[in-house]
Formats: sequence, structure tokens, C-alpha cells
Amino acid sequence: MRVRDPAKQTKIYDAAWYVMISTWRKRPYFIAFAGLLGVLGCIQAHASFSNVAGIVIQKARQFGFQAVTLRAGGSIVLSNEEATAVHHAYIEADGIRRDFGDQAPGTRTTMLFPQRGDFLVLCGVHPKMKLSVHVD
Repeated sequence: MRVRDPAKQTKIYDAAWYVMISTWRKRPYFIAFAGLLGVLGCIQAHASFSNVAGIVIQKARQFGFQAVTLRAGGSIVLSNEEATAVHHAYIEADGIRRDFGDQAPGTRTTMLFPQRGDFLVLCGVHPKMKLSVHVD
């Protein structure tokens, strides 16, 4: 039977810990990058579980994207980043019209797309604003 010296194990553990910490201290960018990857991984996991395709910014009287594709049951969030302009989002499709009402500056509106199809998101205040949504 082999008996291990607990003091020797502690020294090995302490040495390994010291090497790991001293290496990280020499590479602060590595730590920052690893932290950023962790945060982005959490955000991606949250987006996957909540089925949110993403945030579409409304600024300068236009949508941040011209087209978005998502799965049935998914949603997008419209974020009004204007300083003073109010938006009024609504959806037009084959026989479907959903009105999301006025959206004040700095607010967000979630749009749910439960069924497949092609939809057009328009702004009632700014007629040139158009966002095409394709739902698989």
C-alpha cells in the first residue's frame, strides 16, 4: 500500500495554481477575451432558448436591416433609437394585419411570428421604412 504525503500534494497543488495565475497575469488580454466569449456564449444561449432572432434598430427613419429570416414561433425586437421620432410598426401579409401601436423614443417592441410565411413590417409614421421578414 502506498501512502501519500499530504504536504507534498499541497505543494504540487500550490505550484500548479501559481503557474496558472502567473500565466494569466502575463496575459490580461487572454482573460478579457475569455470573459467576452463567456458573456457572448450566455447571450447566444439566451437567444436560442427564447427564440429571439435579434434586435432590429430603428434610427434615422429606417430599419437597421432590410430583411430578416427566422423560424416559426420566433420573434424580433424593434428598438427605437431615435432621439425624438415616434414610430408606429405594423405587419401586412396575406390577410394578416397586426398593429403594434406607437413606439416612443428609447422603447422596444417585441414582434412574434407564430406561423410560416413572408411578412412586411412597415412604419405608419414613416412610409419609406420597410422590413421584410421571412419565417421558415
